[in-house]
Amino acid sequence: MNVGFIFGMIFAAIVIGLLLLFGVKYFGEMSEAACESQMGQQITNLRSAVRSTLTLSKDSVQELRVIVSGCFEKICFVDPNHPEDYPEAGWDPENHVRLIVTNEKSNVIIYKSSGVVKGHKIEKFRPYVNFCMTSTKTVTLQNTGKLVEITLPEF
Repeated sequence: MNVGFIFGMIFAAIVIGLLLLFGVKYFGEMSEAACESQMGQQITNLRSAVRSTLTLSKDSVQELRVIVSGCFEKICFVDPNHPEDYPEAGWDPENHVRLIVTNEKSNVIIYKSSGVVKGHKIEKFRPYVNFCMTSTKTVTLQNTGKLVEITLPEF
């Protein structure tokens, strides 16, 4: 065999190893940034839909498709003034999640696949009953006059 070929193979193996060693960190950071972006987009879409529903007449209804992607384990909608458990609808939180709801007055809770839980507050918005979604579904937003209520068709 040619000595140059052997050195070329060793050099290529070292370069590939270094790319894998240091590239995995950046790939992880990029995928985390993509998940944060998807989560931010979901909250932005929900805020926009709530605002547009509020401009409609009382008792008007609008549908919204809420996407639960691979980055999220589930998305929960909770009334911070009444965060009671509702296990039939998937809302049975741990104590630290309940603290996020009551202390921060969060009405949207996102459970990320990484195990992190994030709370978000959307003004003039509450669920008809506290519930969680583990897959993409279409929800109903109803203008009740003073705020917008979100419901799943099965509730």
